[in-house]
Amino acid sequence: PGATWHGDSRYAPLIDERQGQKVASVVAAAKAQGAEVLVGGERFADTGDGWFWQPTLLCGVAQDNPAVQQEIFGPVLTVQTFDEEEEGLELAAHETYGLCAGVHTLSLPRALRAIRAIEAGTVWVNRYGRSGDFIIPTGGFLGSGIGKDLGRQAFQACQRQKSVLIDF
Repeated sequence: PGATWHGDSRYAPLIDERQGQKVASVVAAAKAQGAEVLVGGERFADTGDGWFWQPTLLCGVAQDNPAVQQEIFGPVLTVQTFDEEEEGLELAAHETYGLCAGVHTLSLPRALRAIRAIEAGTVWVNRYGRSGDFIIPTGGFLGSGIGKDLGRQAFQACQRQKSVLIDF
């Protein structure tokens, strides 16, 4: 763990103690509702300044589990399994949030169906995480955003346009 701007840091801190407490609370609630912690699940020890949370993997989570229902904004990943494509798409159809999603498949037609069906601002296929390309607009759907960050859309959103009509 270390400061975000240090090149040798593998784990960046959460924004503040309040966010750290939220992550801890969601993970605790997830465990109380039956989630199994496969890795992580707690704050790093001896971190000095900053809130550093261990990358956490939760499995055995039901759809109503807090870790599935909330946007955590911490290094917590939930794993839900399914047998049929439609069941997987139902699990991905969140009624409140739509920030991003990841699809892992060897089938391009299946990936394209999932991209169309999943209501999220970003969908990654066979990868997960932002690229270094800052021209791609980012931002979510539903309760996960009110516009786009980066890209042409963000630039245009920061401009003020004025119409002027003059009669000579």
